[in-house]
Amino acid sequence: MLAGCAGVDLATVNPPGVNLSGTWLVDFSASDPLPNLQPGSRSTDRKPVSPGREAMRMLNGSGLAFIAHDFHVVKADKIIIEQNPDSMGIRYQPGVYRDVSWGEKQRGLWDVHAGWEDNTLVIISTAKNLRVEERLRREGRQLMVDILMEADGEKVALRRIFKRRG
Repeated sequence: MLAGCAGVDLATVNPPGVNLSGTWLVDFSASDPLPNLQPGSRSTDRKPVSPGREAMRMLNGSGLAFIAHDFHVVKADKIIIEQNPDSMGIRYQPGVYRDVSWGEKQRGLWDVHAGWEDNTLVIISTAKNLRVEERLRREGRQLMVDILMEADGEKVALRRIFKRRG
């Protein structure tokens, strides 16, 4: 067992029979609307944001905008997961490829703690005044991803539901 952030004990061994591998497409009707993460905004409008505008949000001091920019699961419409006994590769579309290894690791400015709590993969990432907790749980042909973002003195919770393709 790995003693994770905030007293969460995370196992570094995959639970028997739990496999998150596959191609997953977001179910917009079942998922929470994407929040507008501009400083001080709690709007849930889903409006396209240009990369330049996103960078300006970060320059204006929005930790939540920085999290949304750095954690592609927040905006991905498709994810492809390859799970191994001690790690997972995740390709976000749109977005980039991400390796997640069970245990404690450093990823850029983030301290990352990843492992299993029962049948749920928990990834807790912390940096100065920023915290992101991702919980991935499979239920049949659905992958539920709960994201809790903490920054700017605010907490934003978001649930994304993905359906297995094929």
